[in-house]
Amino acid sequence: MRAVANNPTASRLVGVRVGWMLALGWGLAAVLGAVAGMMAAPTLFLDPTMMLIVLIYAFAAAVLGGIDSPLGAVVGGLTLGVLLNLLGAYVDFVGSELRLPTALLVLLVVLLIRPQGLLGHAVVRRV
Repeated sequence: MRAVANNPTASRLVGVRVGWMLALGWGLAAVLGAVAGMMAAPTLFLDPTMMLIVLIYAFAAAVLGGIDSPLGAVVGGLTLGVLLNLLGAYVDFVGSELRLPTALLVLLVVLLIRPQGLLGHAVVRRV
C-alpha cells in the first residue's frame, strides 16, 4: 500500500494492482472509522446531529481564515475560539447559549466584508 501511495507508476510496473490497493486502503479506513464510531457511540449517545455544532464552528473558522489557506484555517480557528471564549466571559448577554449564533455572526460579517477570508486571496478569472 505504501508503494502504491508513493509511486503508483512503479508499483504498476512491478505488477501490483494499483486500483485494488487503493480500494483496500479506503476499505480499511472505512472499517476502522466504523469501529471507532461504534466504540464511541455508547458514551456519546449516537444521534444524526452528533457533530453538527462542531462542524458549524469548524466551517466558520475555515471561512474566517480563508478556505484556500490551511494556515489561515488554523489561524481562523484559534481566533474564533479565543474570540468566543472572551465574549462569553466578558460580555454579559453572550453566554454559553449565544456562542453558536455569535460564530454565525462572525461568519456573516467575514463573508460580507472580505469573502476570501483573512489570509485567503481573491481569485480573478478572465474569460
